[in-house]
Parts: sequence; C-alpha cells; structure tokens
Amino acid sequence: MRLYILVFLLLLVGCSNQGVLAPAHTLPEEVVLEGLEGSLALRVGSNVAWRVESYNTWLSTTPATGIGPKVIQLKAKFLGELQNQPEYTGSLRITGDVEAEVLVRLPLVRVTGGVEDSSPAAASVSSSSLPSQLQRTSSTPTPSATGDEILVKYRTDLRAAALPEGSRVLSHDRISRLTKLQSPNPQALLERLRLDPSVEWAEINGTVTAQGEPTDQFYPQQWYLRATGARFAYQQTYTTPITVAVVDTGVRYDHPDLAGRLWQPGEGAYDFVGDALPPEEPNKPYDPCGQPAPDGPGDNDPTDPCDLSAKDKGSHGTHVTGIIVANAGTFVPACPTCTDSGMVGQAHNAPIKVLPLRVLDSSGNGTFEDVALAVRYAAGIPVEKSGQLLQNPRPAQIINLSLGSVAYSNVMCEAVADAVARGVLVVAAAGNFQSSSPGAKVYPAACPGAISVAATDQYNQVAYYSQQNSEVDIAAPGGNTAISGGGILSTTWNYTTNLPNYTFYMGTSQATPQVAAALAMALSSGRASTATEAWNLIRSSATDLGAPGRDDAYGYGLLNLPGAFGWTLPRGEFLVSLSGPIARRVPVVNGRFETFLVPGRYTMVACRDDSGNSLCDSGEPKMERQVQVNGGNTLDLGTIQVGP
Repeated sequence: MRLYILVFLLLLVGCSNQGVLAPAHTLPEEVVLEGLEGSLALRVGSNVAWRVESYNTWLSTTPATGIGPKVIQLKAKFLGELQNQPEYTGSLRITGDVEAEVLVRLPLVRVTGGVEDSSPAAASVSSSSLPSQLQRTSSTPTPSATGDEILVKYRTDLRAAALPEGSRVLSHDRISRLTKLQSPNPQALLERLRLDPSVEWAEINGTVTAQGEPTDQFYPQQWYLRATGARFAYQQTYTTPITVAVVDTGVRYDHPDLAGRLWQPGEGAYDFVGDALPPEEPNKPYDPCGQPAPDGPGDNDPTDPCDLSAKDKGSHGTHVTGIIVANAGTFVPACPTCTDSGMVGQAHNAPIKVLPLRVLDSSGNGTFEDVALAVRYAAGIPVEKSGQLLQNPRPAQIINLSLGSVAYSNVMCEAVADAVARGVLVVAAAGNFQSSSPGAKVYPAACPGAISVAATDQYNQVAYYSQQNSEVDIAAPGGNTAISGGGILSTTWNYTTNLPNYTFYMGTSQATPQVAAALAMALSSGRASTATEAWNLIRSSATDLGAPGRDDAYGYGLLNLPGAFGWTLPRGEFLVSLSGPIARRVPVVNGRFETFLVPGRYTMVACRDDSGNSLCDSGEPKMERQVQVNGGNTLDLGTIQVGP
C-alpha cells in the first residue's frame, strides 16, 4: 500500500493536466546578466508547458515557449545608447502551467579616468582665450568707421591743391601723399574729388573686420554647419569661380538670399519641363501648377512656378540651392516683417554659383529622360530636346541630383558616365526609402561614377530614412523634422503670399548639396585641381562612423571640412568615445570623465573636439587604445594624454 501511494505522488509531480507544478522555489527570483547575455534555468516537470514574456524591449529570450525543463538564453540589445546609470533592470513573466516573475539585472561597471593635453602649447592656450578672429563676427564689412572720412591721394603737393569747400584736413602723409579729409557730406565730397584732375584717387575711409562666423538671423539654427565643421569656412580663401548645377524643381530667382548666386535665364539656366499649358477655356485663369505641354522643348527660365505639396513653404530646388550658396549679410527685406539676413549657404564666401536646371514638375516628379538630358547639358555636352539643340554656355564642375528612383535606369546611368568622363563630379541622394525598401539601390545615386550621399541626424546617427547599401559613399546631415529644430533649414517660397521664407526639410536631398558644396569649395580654393583630387580630399578626411572603414550606412564617414582643408580651429573640449558591446560618447568635465559600461572589450578614442560636433574628427588631436572592462564595481583608466 505504501508503494502505491509513493508512485501516485510521483505521477502528480510530472502531471500538467491536473495543474500540479514543480515547487515554486525551483525558479530563480532573479538573474544577473554577464555582459549582454545570460541564462534562466527553468526546472519544471517534463510535461509542464510554459511561456516567457519580457516586459522590456531591450531584453529578449530564446526560446520563448516550451514544455518541460529548459535553460533559456537571455540577451540584451539596445537600439540607442544606454542610459548612464549603474544598473539596468527588467522583468520576465512566466505563464502557462507555471506562473512566476523573474527580475533580470544588468549591472554596469563604473569607468573613470582623466584627460590631459600633451601638446606643447596646451598650458598657455585655452578655449576661453580665443583670438578675436575666431569669435563670431559679421562677414559683411561696415562702410566706414566714422562715416565722414575720405582718403585722398593727390598727384601734387597738398599745398598746391584746392580743397573742396566744407572739407577739413584731419591728417596728411607727405611720403605717400595721402590726405585724410572730413566732411558732413562725405559722398558728395567723394564725387567732387573724383572729378578733380589733381586727385589720383579718393575713397571712403572704410573699415575691415576680423573674419568670423556669419551673424545672419537664422544662422544659429543651422546646426548642420557645426556638425560638418563648415562653420569655419571663413578661414579659407577661395579664388576660382565654380558652377554647381542643381538638377531639381527649378529655383526662385526672386529670393533675396540668393541674389547674385544664380546663373540667369540666357546664361545657361534651363527648364526641361516647360510651362503649364494655357487653360482650355479663355475665361479661366492661368494655372502655373498645371500640366506642361507633352514632349515640349522647354525654355530657358527654370523659375519654380509652384509647389503642390507645400504651397506655404515650397520649392525643393530653392531649398537645395540655399544650402549651397545662400548669401551672408543683410539685404532689403521682402516685407515689413520679413527677415533682412536669413541664413547662410555652406559656400557663402566662395565665388560659387548655382546653375538651375528644372526637371521636376510642381508635384516633384520628373522623367528619366529629362534627368539624363539635364546631366549631359550641365556637363557641357550638346543635347537635343524635342528637335531643339541645346548647348550649355556655363558647363558645371559639379552636378547636384537631390532626386532618385528605386528603378534602374540605363539612360540616367549612361548620362552620369558621360558627365564623369568629362571630369564632372556627379553627387546624388542615396534615397529616403530605407524604412519601406531596406537596402534598395536608388538611381542615379547607385549609377557607376556617382557619389552617393546618405543622411545623418542631429546626433550624428544615420537617419532612419537614409538608404543603406553598398553604393553609399559618404554621409552628411539630412536631419529629422520630427525633432524640434532637427531639420535642415534653408531658403523656400510661400506661394500663398508670394513671399520668400525659410523652412526645415529633411532627407538625403538636403545632405547631398552639402557634399556638392564641399567639392566646389575644394576646387575654388585650389586645394584640388581636378574632380578626382577633390573627391579624394573630401572622402579621405571624412569622420569614420559606424563599423570601422567604409560601411553601408555612412559610406566612408561624415563630411568633415576642417579635416579636408586643414583649418586651424580654436581648442575645444575633450571628448571620450567607446565602442564595443555598447557605444558611448562621454563628455570630459574639468579633465575628468565617468561613465558606466557593460563588461566586454572596447575601443576607446579620446580627442580634443575642436570642431565642437561631439565627434572625434580626422585632423583633431586624439588617442586610441583597447580597453577590457571586466565585472566589478569600478575601473580607473588613469590619465589619458591627447596630443597633436
């Protein structure tokens, strides 16, 4: 009888359909992960069914369901950076024939250290004692210090010259025969002096200013110029005129921030789309947004007539153009409440002009044929459009293509090849289809010879929409308008009020013109004399992000102008970055840093962030070493020496 009772009890232990479970104490109350992985031992009866669910998105289980005893593998995976805290905790819920909750702990190791500048001049120079030319100053010199002084060089001795009435001599240099006069009406005095045969020349006694960052109203919102170091473009001298063709929707010539920066109708600009057809009924008003005549030859005025998708902040081509060449300084405002300075283009202080070529209609759509015609035309290759021969009198050195299709096109790729063969740089948007078509190639960016540009956000991470594939060559800020101020600000047009304005856009369309502008600046400055030299300069100086070396998200890295041009930057703050089981960028405060890391092996880079973009760019003083972080409370890395 005792034997029967014992057998009956043993059967109950392994029986699931009666709801008799293994004792609860056989399931652990908590599990501690070692690094990003760990395990949970489920010691249950052989017929007990169970399911494990995670309350936390960062914690996954394999397998998630089963029957009987099992060792479940736990894995932590974070989409972004971990919070800087000593420990992460999560919970697992076990349901089915057994009910329990298990606490999962992921302890992080406190890592500390110090950073010192080992360069010889470190002790005497700090970021708080910057030279005046590095402070933010106006890029537009003021006409005169006092407003009433004239410098005159007389052909004869001053004593023999008759001074204009109302003028007063402030000083006279006998060696250079230079006289400084003062007058309550200096402009009238200047005009009289220039008519005087005894005067060699006369001019207003103007002033010069230390060159520095622009003071345009919206410049502080152009974070992307800081991300790429383009804010320091004033340090470079540019002498060679360069043309960048913007193949897009056309451009608003009447935007005051683009005055003098565009090739005009009759100077090579062209509209391959053509104007909208007149209304069928004479009494109806003309609609500039209507369909153009099919198979027409186009015309030489690529003014963007309208934007059906953004009437109050439209003109994609104007936005792209402003990123490249919008002026610095003031202009006459378009209305009493309009800005008088706006924003600045990346190449605002270089003799670079945009050649607008319209291939996209008011809906933002165009044909492969028109894009191919515009690319060849921009490169100076004669083309024929509806029986009309077109020859561009202003061949471009760079072609910007902020457009694309996931469909391969022979005609576009052949046109790109023809332009590249002529020594023209073709820069194209990698595409914004990563969410819907991950890894898909976009053309013409994926055409052989084209430079494919990906997009990053405000945090120097690849943008969620940016195409990732083997054709990506380089990355530049494309922004994210879901974040306040996180888009790319540039020139646009309000078609409702018919006034210029400024809008945040996002996309690889906005990243592409920044690379096009950088290439134009390389050629204009003389740092490069050929297309190949310009691209090698920009590519080799990019800040490597993502996997080491070229990768599908960032290409060769993020655009880095100071590294390309060798600009001398003010000394920045120190920065420590670590990549390994997790990635972490750590600020250095008063020479010390502290963070928390998952155990594992890391590559640590310490640098002096002179460009101020929270990255260790090429050309900045830095140090790199491997760090092993083992389990424990604290790891002190000592003092890191960062030098030239």
